[in-house]
Amino acid sequence: MSDETRADRLRRRRRAQRDQQAEQSDSSEPDNPSETSGPASASTGSESTIPSTAQKTDDAAESPTVDDSASVKATRVGTYMYLPEDQRSTLDFRYKELNLAYERAVGAELEKNRHFYPLVVQAGLEALDGVDGEEIRERLLQFE
Repeated sequence: MSDETRADRLRRRRRAQRDQQAEQSDSSEPDNPSETSGPASASTGSESTIPSTAQKTDDAAESPTVDDSASVKATRVGTYMYLPEDQRSTLDFRYKELNLAYERAVGAELEKNRHFYPLVVQAGLEALDGVDGEEIRERLLQFE
């Protein structure tokens, strides 16, 4: 037992949690086969906990809402960005504002990784619809 590293213990604990979640989803929704083909069954052959992009697309098409009990890391693809400091500060401040408004209206917290970041990205993508190259160049000059 002393040869076991902390990483090994964490992997074993995460694997047990995934197995437990898979058992719970199997017993609660036996009619939905896409639940069993998710990250829990995909990770049995390897240590990777990130499902494939094709699998995510299929899951998103079948269910418009994400199961809030599942880990964001287990159900989404990690994307890392490098932002200018002032833009990162504005992003954090806007999250706090929107979280407060959402919490007052709905009574639940707006999770940053599960709710806020996808919301911001979607709004940005919609704002870029129909934008030509010159407009993109003008916008990019703001960050220089």
